[in-house]
Amino acid sequence: MTHYDVSILPSEARYWVMIIGAVVGGFLLVKYFDNLSQEKRDPYLKRLGWVLLLTASFLPIYTIIIPEHLFSFHRSLPLHFCSLNIWLIGFNCFFRSRKLFVYTFFMGLIGGFYSVLTPLLTVGDAPLVILHYILVHTALFTVPIVMIRLYGMRLKYYDWIRGYLFAAAISTVMVFINAYLNLFVENTGGASANYMFVTVAPAVSNPFLFEDLEWPFYILPIHVGLLLHFFIINMIYRKREQNAIVTDPKLWQ
Repeated sequence: MTHYDVSILPSEARYWVMIIGAVVGGFLLVKYFDNLSQEKRDPYLKRLGWVLLLTASFLPIYTIIIPEHLFSFHRSLPLHFCSLNIWLIGFNCFFRSRKLFVYTFFMGLIGGFYSVLTPLLTVGDAPLVILHYILVHTALFTVPIVMIRLYGMRLKYYDWIRGYLFAAAISTVMVFINAYLNLFVENTGGASANYMFVTVAPAVSNPFLFEDLEWPFYILPIHVGLLLHFFIINMIYRKREQNAIVTDPKLWQ
């Protein structure tokens, strides 16, 4: 039987295994690409894209073929932010679209960081599910870094705002998708659809989650926090990036 929404706490040894695995794995991936010769960078990025797309495909297939894990349209679809983002990052290893990179950069860093820091496994905590969780969320915050360091991805004026608006639009659409699944699709798994956690607040510790706020009001502080993170990441980027596409940008641009 599948136990949904399993939160892994710092009091557990596997929490620290996940943290260390993500940090070490991410560092090794960045250094591996740093050490590639110029002629190997393009084909190896495409190989990484195939790996990411195969990894992104794992969870829905796993819930279908493993008898103990019942496939559910309410929980098994890759519709969480991190699930969608790993697909976009994987495809962008082939397309190398700057516009697509804008979304994957901001949401990859934010989603990957918080998901590793406060793990919440939506379809159970089987060993393969945990391994998949580590691989996906490590890629979320390391592959965009590789794209900046080696593949010429840069941010333009107000890309942080464009990235936020895209995330806000996707999460708003997901409210209606969750509602449709919960109202009109037979629930075979027993847990309601809560993709992107826009129907019920996730059971994790986060300063932007307030227990006394009901839906939809608990979403408002999350958006404030998201905007703040986008702004801070953009500010750090502007301070460190010497070859940005813009000329003498302000920190809020």
